[in-house]
Amino acid sequence: MLFTKSTAYALQALIELSSYDKPVDVNTLSEKTDVPKPFLAKLLQNLSKKNIIKSYKGIHGGFLLTKKPEEIKIIDIFKTIEDKDSLVFYCSSNATNCTRDRSSICSTMPFFNKLENEIEAIIKKYTLADVIRIKSGK
Repeated sequence: MLFTKSTAYALQALIELSSYDKPVDVNTLSEKTDVPKPFLAKLLQNLSKKNIIKSYKGIHGGFLLTKKPEEIKIIDIFKTIEDKDSLVFYCSSNATNCTRDRSSICSTMPFFNKLENEIEAIIKKYTLADVIRIKSGK
């Protein structure tokens, strides 16, 4: 599976954040997205570390997008949340990821590598704005 529940939840939170112009606290985001607060807090921390969102401390603190939705690539969200480079199969993007050191004789690696490249090319085209637009039915 390409995207796990974690990526789906992160996208939901980012879509919600896109409608605010001031920081939104994790409690509000959890209520609006119906994502468990502890799980959401961890996802938001990861997104903040990669500068996709900014974290504000204090009584009026929370999270805010660092860029416009048009500038936030889905591939960057995926790689931040999933913490891996491969979209398809663990070794498909890099022969050195082969757990058995058999990449030179692996009969499936060329296929997975081709599939990886094609899927990545498609996903690289999409931004958070595209997800919001599709959600709106536009």
